Amino acid sequence: MRNPRIDSEYLGRCCADVYTHPVVTKLLDGIFHPGGLALSNLMAEKMRIDSGSKVLDIACGDGLTATFLAKKFSCHVSGIDAGSSMIDRAITRAQEAGVGYATDFRVGYATNIPFPDAHFDAAYSECAVCTFNDKNHSVQETIRVLRVGGTLGVNDIIIRDFEDLDEELKGILGQVLCIAGALSPDGYITLFEQGGFSLKETSSHTDVLKQMVDKASNRVRMLTALDESFLETASIDDVSRIIRNIKDQIHTGNIGYAMFIFEKSV
Repeated sequence: MRNPRIDSEYLGRCCADVYTHPVVTKLLDGIFHPGGLALSNLMAEKMRIDSGSKVLDIACGDGLTATFLAKKFSCHVSGIDAGSSMIDRAITRAQEAGVGYATDFRVGYATNIPFPDAHFDAAYSECAVCTFNDKNHSVQETIRVLRVGGTLGVNDIIIRDFEDLDEELKGILGQVLCIAGALSPDGYITLFEQGGFSLKETSSHTDVLKQMVDKASNRVRMLTALDESFLETASIDDVSRIIRNIKDQIHTGNIGYAMFIFEKSV
């Protein structure tokens, strides 16, 4: 049984705090979603983003993807994130990359997107819908800011059976790690179709999730060997156990990663 709902804005701030923590940054090597920019690029191509597109990045983090897309596709990208420090980093990143003029970053939440109706041609979310508690409201806000015919790209964690998760991954830790709030593939499709989107295509990318977890596991051992105080308040045993649990769930097929491309139909 799923745990009681945690306030969405509180959870958003928790996630933002976790992903700005220097330990997490080092473990993930600055890449906060599986597949990195290669998968972001593939999704943008499937969404047919081009130089005329006005794009929204939902939970944009430090602006890595937004800056990349603005530069690669010459589109305009607006990003929202719950963490003010993330937004500051995103603005700096875009300016240093020479695309400050083509980006707009603001503190904001998926349940209250600070843009007018039908403002965007495309929107995307990477490893973020799984952290939204009020997913239905988030979908309503996303469809509101998209024009009719606009596209939505989602790369996210999938969970085939919540009850098969390790108990530790069912609570707030699992929420922050983008696991406890994830849906099944059919769950994501139903969520967005009921919100007014139509599915265009979907594909599995669990291989890049496995690569990301393997890399984090290797970096825990390497960085701890170099500096015994690296993990600070967490023990190497705790972190290794959590990573091992996630790897086991990936191996059994219960945890995966998938891409969904939708279109605003009405």
